[in-house]
Amino acid sequence: MAAILAELGPVSPARPSPPSPEGRSRGRFWCRIDEGKWFGRLCLGIAAYGGFRVDWVRTVVLLLTVLTGGLLAVPYLVLLLVLPAVPTVADYERQRDAPRYA
Repeated sequence: MAAILAELGPVSPARPSPPSPEGRSRGRFWCRIDEGKWFGRLCLGIAAYGGFRVDWVRTVVLLLTVLTGGLLAVPYLVLLLVLPAVPTVADYERQRDAPRYA
């Protein structure tokens, strides 16, 4: 048994140590993406945030707007005013994966 343990070497902990705050990425964030824009650029930002296909997001938003009698247009317009704009999906992914500094 001792020979086998000596051959395997030291055992590392099962749980890795948490990364330092300087190495953490920003993570997902809500935004509007200008690339391939339609009305307001919001659906592509939602698709990038959730990892969905943009055509499905646009379809769901359109159906919900029709089914609610246009009520979904109010929060949509508010989000257009509040959310930051990002030029492309690649820029969104770069900002999402960039390290967060304290």
